[in-house]
This record gives sequence, C-alpha cells and structure tokens, in this order.
Amino acid sequence: MAVGGTLLPALVGFFQGAAALQAKTGRIELTISNHLTLNRTMEAASRPRAQEIDSGDYSDPASSVNLFLAGSAHDEELGKEANLDAEWHKGFHDLLRRAVDAGHGEQSISALTEVLRTPDRAA
Repeated sequence: MAVGGTLLPALVGFFQGAAALQAKTGRIELTISNHLTLNRTMEAASRPRAQEIDSGDYSDPASSVNLFLAGSAHDEELGKEANLDAEWHKGFHDLLRRAVDAGHGEQSISALTEVLRTPDRAA
C-alpha cells in the first residue's frame, strides 16, 4: 500500500504532462527521457525525506511546504493554458493548506506526513 500510494499520483501527473505536451507538440515520446530523469530525481530525493520522516525533524527543508503551496497556483494556470482538467490537484492543494494551518509552512515538504498521519476532516 505504501508504494501503491505513490504510483497512482505519479502516473496521473505523467498523464497530465503528456496531455499538456500533446496539446502543444502532438507527441510525448520525446519526453520519456525527461520522465526517467524525474524518476531518478525522485529516487535521490526520497532518501533524505525518509530520514526526515523517521527523525520527525522537518526543520532544515530542501523545499518547504510554503514553496509547494506557492507553486500550486501554477497547476491551475497550466490547466487553463493547455485546456486540461486539473481538478485532481485540489486534494493535494488542500493537504498543503492544512499543513500550513498546522504550523508546518516553513518546514520540509516531508512534514506533510504529519498531516496525513492525523487528518483533520473538520478543517
């Protein structure tokens, strides 16, 4: 389940990127090398994120929750520009806002684990 929780969002992200590129260029085949590079980046980024989660110390962020929240505005822009359905991002954006509300804004994006661990459905 832990791996499966990563697979679907990653695939949907790839499919959204493919739809955007197809709208612009008509082909996505040429971007596969970029996708594979992203996979290697995810591999390299996961180890330090796992260490943060295991230690519970999110105080030295490579990328903060606030940074990801600020970038979320671009998801809507991409949707409009490429005529894509970007509704699937809303759950992620809500998670980022809840993390900020819980005091994790300046912490590492790994702090999302704390919000996922104890979701506040009333918020």
